[in-house]
Amino acid sequence: QMDNHLMISNWIWIQDWEDIKKETPCVVYFRKEFEQAEKLCISANCRYKLYINGKFVQEGPQKGTIEAAFVDEAVVANYVKTGKNVAAVEVLYYPEDATRRNDSLYYSPDPCFYVEDMSQNRELAGKEGWKYYVADHVGVTCEPFAPAPIHGSEIVTGQALLQGWKETGYDDSFWHDAKPYTLFESNRPVAPFNMEKRTIPPMEHHKCIFFDVVRVCEGEVSAEQWKRLIKKEGSLVIPANTTEVVELSAGEEMCGYPSFSLAGGSGAKIEMLYSEGYGVPQPNKVTPMGERVMPPHKGDRTDYIHGSLQGTMDLYEAAGYGTEKAPETYEPFLFRTFRYIRLKIVTSSQAMTIFSYDYLSTGYPLRIKTKIQTSDKSFDKIWDISVRTLQRCMHETYVDCPFYEQLQYTMDSRAEILFTYTIAADDRLARQCMESFRKTQRSDGILQASAPAQGVNVIPSFSIFYILMLHDHMMYFGDKAFIRNHFGCMDRVLEYFHMHLTEKGLVGSVGGVLFQHKYWSFVDWCEEWNDTIGVPVAGTLGDKSMTIQSLIYLQGLKCAAELAEYIGRVGVATEYQKRAASLKQAVRQYCTGRDGLIQDGPGQELYSTHCQVWAILDGLVSKEQGRKNLERTFGVPGIPQCSVSMSLYLLLAFKEVDWLEKADEMWNMWRKMVEKNMTTCVENTTDERSDCHAWGAIILYALPAVYLGIKPTKPGFAEYEQKTCLGHLKWIRGEVITPAGMIRVE
Repeated sequence: QMDNHLMISNWIWIQDWEDIKKETPCVVYFRKEFEQAEKLCISANCRYKLYINGKFVQEGPQKGTIEAAFVDEAVVANYVKTGKNVAAVEVLYYPEDATRRNDSLYYSPDPCFYVEDMSQNRELAGKEGWKYYVADHVGVTCEPFAPAPIHGSEIVTGQALLQGWKETGYDDSFWHDAKPYTLFESNRPVAPFNMEKRTIPPMEHHKCIFFDVVRVCEGEVSAEQWKRLIKKEGSLVIPANTTEVVELSAGEEMCGYPSFSLAGGSGAKIEMLYSEGYGVPQPNKVTPMGERVMPPHKGDRTDYIHGSLQGTMDLYEAAGYGTEKAPETYEPFLFRTFRYIRLKIVTSSQAMTIFSYDYLSTGYPLRIKTKIQTSDKSFDKIWDISVRTLQRCMHETYVDCPFYEQLQYTMDSRAEILFTYTIAADDRLARQCMESFRKTQRSDGILQASAPAQGVNVIPSFSIFYILMLHDHMMYFGDKAFIRNHFGCMDRVLEYFHMHLTEKGLVGSVGGVLFQHKYWSFVDWCEEWNDTIGVPVAGTLGDKSMTIQSLIYLQGLKCAAELAEYIGRVGVATEYQKRAASLKQAVRQYCTGRDGLIQDGPGQELYSTHCQVWAILDGLVSKEQGRKNLERTFGVPGIPQCSVSMSLYLLLAFKEVDWLEKADEMWNMWRKMVEKNMTTCVENTTDERSDCHAWGAIILYALPAVYLGIKPTKPGFAEYEQKTCLGHLKWIRGEVITPAGMIRVE
């Protein structure tokens, strides 16, 4: 007979879980007192926040998949004192209902908190001694913007009985004993029980204060009193039975955990609204697919005179138990994205004293080493907002936008990865990204457009950007084992497109308009493609095939052939090269229109800048013809233009046809962002939904790799070229970090 104790695991959860409602997100607190600890292995399904003696240590785990979860290491020795200590952990678990879950966190029906003590005494092991409290007073809700699948807004009622629960000496006698999973209950082949070691560093945190008070909208407390509070120069008293509304500025778009400490104010309601900037609210738009929530109209993001703040919201009701020595505190579980915060405080019959209101920033520890200077002084501010954009879009994954979706998309991430390589020569988050997409491959060979992600979201051409990521990694870092591990996935992606070739040899209809086809054929946010939600109009006509799909597939074949040669798959490389040659011929034969322009669809007199750009990058047209095609389309009214998302490829095309000086006009999109007092790069130029979108930081690649022209020519940066092209610039100089060291050019 087996020893039952040996069958107990370090995965624990609450008792009587079946009695807890599964329709809504659930927050559970765990605590355990101990005397000595140095290092823990810790994880949770879905998220945890670890504290030692009331001090925040780290959050996690790294986002996993249905196949495997990640386990983090937490070094806690510096937080431990002589004598009694306490480990406190907050765990957030999302429900079965897909409409109430965070879309970037894989769901498992097995909620759990995992802790293994790697110290000598192993006091904090999960097998026994942990106590829990179900935080029913924390309600995790949906955001008002669509789509915004974070599901992290909170409605919280303060609880006096929880005062000091993260500290030693707290009376937890009314808490319950945590229940360990037995090894029979833990299904090892799947997440969360199949765990892999974390592959990226912990997030970096800094304690920050707010920059300024924008305005006091209502109430008796003056702006000067609020300024003293946020600058930590004194506390602030809000009288009983009053309403105070104030708008605070962080000075720039930030990601972090806002928190306050207070005393008194029993029953007071504190509403915290987080916003990217001031804008004018717009009515909902009625479309053929139903009513669509419209983002505010945005101009000057600092214009509080004509605009107002819209955004996500937390609501906290004070319990009133706080004192100056032991204040009542509140901090949301998930990080918030904000440039401005509007506080609305409505007190009841008791006055409230606020001791502090600040925030803890969070993000990937990006170390920027590349420095560039140019004769175009407007580039200085564009570089500044671009660096901040990349920083705010790097967490445990790359994210498209930290304010709305926080999803890692293939097309977005390929650009972010290039930006990271050229300014930091760091591939840790990039490897995580490619692994995440590899694990999403569907039975037909195509990949998810976003990963990790709960829902099915496929944009066929985005799978090719995964191949471009692999090629970029080969050229910068030269890891053959890594490429071999991804090669089978890449081949199946290419096979998907090969199987969807028409009789003409072009990529046929592999997607369509969002919600009208099983896959979404998004290309770019253009005014001319607004009604089709980013899909070229050609995709709705005739056989619904789009030339851009063939052109992007052609780029994938070119990169795949070089990847195959790199790992010794010469025969496969030859096959890809033959496919590419046939596809080139088909596009030339069936998609060449007037004056040599490349049509948006075979035989259709529809043209876009996008097809001309990709034809140049594919080597489909000569340098002379490519330049003529850009001259006939770029900046021409009525012709769909490359918006922010496709500008990276437009820039590369300009250089390819020796017309880089024309990019000066392209940069006007970014100059307008600066004019609008933005601190990050906008998502698009149509509705400007997101003020911080990863693909907009293209200057981080443009200056080192396009203007200075420093690019690897052999895998692993074994050899490189430096083809400087000034374009409209008079001079350029800088230091560019590479995996092989620093390169200085003047």
